[in-house]
Amino acid sequence: MKRRIIVEQTPDGRRGAVLEEGKVQEWLLDDPEAPLREGMIVSGKVDRVMKAMDAAFIDVGTGKHGYIHKKELPEHQQWKLDQEGTEPAVTSMLQQGQNVLVQVKKEAAGSKGPTLTRLLSLPGSFLIYLPYGGYTAISKKLDDDTRAELRASAKSWLTGKEGVIVRTNAAGVERETLEAEFDALKEKFQYIQQAFPSAPGKIYLDQSSINARVERDFMLEEETSLETNDAGLARMWKKIVPDEERVIWHHTPDLFAQENLDKEMEKSLRPFVWTKSGSSLLIEQTEAMTVIDVNSGKFTGRGGGELSGTALEVNKNAAAEIARQLRLRNIGGIVMIDFIDMKTDRQREEVLHVLKESVKKDRTITNVAGFTSLGCVEMTRKQSRRTLQEMMTRPCPVCSGSGRVIREEELIRDMTKTLSALNVEAVLVDCAPQLYRKLPVLAEQKQDLPHIFIRETTETSSFQIAQTGTEKELQDKGKRILENN
Repeated sequence: MKRRIIVEQTPDGRRGAVLEEGKVQEWLLDDPEAPLREGMIVSGKVDRVMKAMDAAFIDVGTGKHGYIHKKELPEHQQWKLDQEGTEPAVTSMLQQGQNVLVQVKKEAAGSKGPTLTRLLSLPGSFLIYLPYGGYTAISKKLDDDTRAELRASAKSWLTGKEGVIVRTNAAGVERETLEAEFDALKEKFQYIQQAFPSAPGKIYLDQSSINARVERDFMLEEETSLETNDAGLARMWKKIVPDEERVIWHHTPDLFAQENLDKEMEKSLRPFVWTKSGSSLLIEQTEAMTVIDVNSGKFTGRGGGELSGTALEVNKNAAAEIARQLRLRNIGGIVMIDFIDMKTDRQREEVLHVLKESVKKDRTITNVAGFTSLGCVEMTRKQSRRTLQEMMTRPCPVCSGSGRVIREEELIRDMTKTLSALNVEAVLVDCAPQLYRKLPVLAEQKQDLPHIFIRETTETSSFQIAQTGTEKELQDKGKRILENN
């Protein structure tokens, strides 16, 4: 598969996109409002140990204390591997005031602080070094013979409590190269340990930045081109990439606009999505879960086929697009999908097959559970970073974040009540365009109101009193819609 990684340098920082088969599959964004991002290794201090919760709260210097469960502690991992004695309590593994090195598993969201682990992992191009892992894992995507060879090599590198994960792209790489990367990752961890201070909040490793993710996940794949308008970044990539022709420097300040990516990003924020077949998706994100509704839309089938065949084809197209949208929007947690009703189990299995195959392209852990008793598909996707919507939008100040606004008729009723309470001769009201067009109905109401002058403005989404005074003072400032009764 041909893949393009496009990273644009802007006055505010960097942003990037992952394009596969000509379509955007993933956005690469640094979240300025998440001081601690997934994968960061940071110093912390134990604030509270909660025995009843088997957990502790860690001060990581951001105001919101991080949460760590005892299963994320090296001591518990060792007990799990040894299976000797009774399971240790969290109070025997952490004490209040203790300085600890922790890694961010899940970023802070809302009122919750980040979720942390002390089972640190340092990723490389081919391996992931686990200082306290205690095990060797080989990618299941490799064949049995390759896995056996890699496992034997990896075990020979380990000492003490160390562990390692060998990634898929390690296949075909010389063992000396893999061992050299293992040694380099181990040295990086030793440096972090030596530089560890007592004050919480010191960041040692940021593997979630755009450049770190590009280097870790895409840089060594031969079918991937790396494109940027940042000359310094291009020079850095050329030092790492064996084939320099894969690194492309664009001499333009607006790389996203040139590639039409600004419009694509804007589409990624809309709840309504058209699929290539003409069917549509409605994606509603809530705190508890994400709900996706599939509609046939403009799709009428091919050749006048039966309705059941149309439903199957719409659902299969929708399943592939849903996998893409989850990755694009970085949606995690529980996802419920309401597909168009199908008559047979065979058809439902076909749709599930398409969905499961489509999510395999996603590096984030995803599990498709299947159809529920109510006929919806239930699935989960690991949530470690904030969603695209959370990073790029703010709650609506008018509707208090509900995503809906009050009907114009209700606003007119509220305006009438407000104006009737004013003891003035005349009033100038600024109102939104959609409300401005509805205001002639005020003329039909027989109420004791002041002289009303209306001015259309886009600076408000409802209405606001701009000025009060005499009729003469205001008559040239707006359109008069109501004579005083």
